[in-house]
Amino acid sequence: MADGLRILLVEDEALVAMLVEDALALHGHVVTGIADTEAEALALATAGRPDLALCDVRLANGDCGRRTATALAERGIPCLFLSGNCPDDADHPLILGCVAKPFHTAALGQVIEATLARLRGETPERMPGELRFY
Repeated sequence: MADGLRILLVEDEALVAMLVEDALALHGHVVTGIADTEAEALALATAGRPDLALCDVRLANGDCGRRTATALAERGIPCLFLSGNCPDDADHPLILGCVAKPFHTAALGQVIEATLARLRGETPERMPGELRFY
C-alpha cells in the first residue's frame, strides 16, 4: 500500500465520523477534514486537496451526498460512499463504490487498499465483503 492517503470524510453523524477517523489513522491515513454539508465538503476539498473522499449519502441540512460526491469527482477526487443507503450506481466514474453501514471499522484498511488497486486499474488482492464497486 502507498504511504498514507489524505482522506476527506463527508459524514453528518459525529460519532461515526470519529470512529472512521480513528480507524483510518490506525492504517496510516490522514483525515484532512470532516464535513457534514455539501458546502463544507467542497470548501475542505479546495483547501486540503484530498486523495480520496468517503461520503455518506444523507447529509446535514438535507444535503445530498450523491450530489456532493459527484461535485468532488468532477474536481478529480475519487469517492466511496459509506452509507446505510448505498446507491445502485454512480453518477461519475470516479465514484467507485459503496461500503454499507453498519460496517466494521477494522475493515477500512482493506477497503482503502482495494480502492487504490482499482484506481491503478488492478484487481484487488483482497476484496473486503463490506465493499461493493460500481
